[in-house]
Amino acid sequence: MDAHPSHDIAFSETLTPRQRRLGGRLEGFGDIVFGFAVSQCALQLPTSNGHVDLAQPFALLLYFATFALVASLWLIFHRLMSGTYVPVGVDLFLAFAYLALVSLIPYAMYAITHTTATTLAGARAAVAAYTAIYAAMTLISSILSMRNLRRGYFYVSADDRRLGWASFVRGTVLCVIMAGAFAIDRVFGPSWAGLELLLIVPAIRIARMFYPEAPSAEALRIFRAAPDASRQAS
Repeated sequence: MDAHPSHDIAFSETLTPRQRRLGGRLEGFGDIVFGFAVSQCALQLPTSNGHVDLAQPFALLLYFATFALVASLWLIFHRLMSGTYVPVGVDLFLAFAYLALVSLIPYAMYAITHTTATTLAGARAAVAAYTAIYAAMTLISSILSMRNLRRGYFYVSADDRRLGWASFVRGTVLCVIMAGAFAIDRVFGPSWAGLELLLIVPAIRIARMFYPEAPSAEALRIFRAAPDASRQAS
């Protein structure tokens, strides 16, 4: 195997000044998108006489569940941007696609809170939109996590590799569960789809038990590290 850079060399040193500036601005833009999404989700709560209607506890539960998911997605985005991300080509497109889906979260919450009490078809469509958006976001995060892991494999420590691998595993599990909930919703209805979401935490823990460590470079088909990070990102 060819010689590889040491992880003592910061990956950021392989980036051009323009790439570092763009990465920082992209992360800041992401903070704005997430903040806007959370504030818009709060506005979707049903009100009565100018106050949140406490007689609809499902809406409150959905809001806090959505807030928790958005917070986890923000943490994922932050890790993606602060690791071995390079804002060029496919990676830049995926980052903007991720943020575009984040901006749709309030729409997904609105669809559920305003249609689940009407027809079954409307409820199915609302849950389908909610689960499809999260499935797409977690798929993108998994792709970016793997690209970051492969790109910076020989620049980071074993602990950082493990964290990058854990992000990939978590995103993959979430994507599978959300895609499964989408399919179940379309076939059996939204109630069964909601039950599958209860598998998120145990499924992630089981996956981490079976896949705790990052695979070897050979298993990931990383045979040499290019010194030019911009070429690695293509």
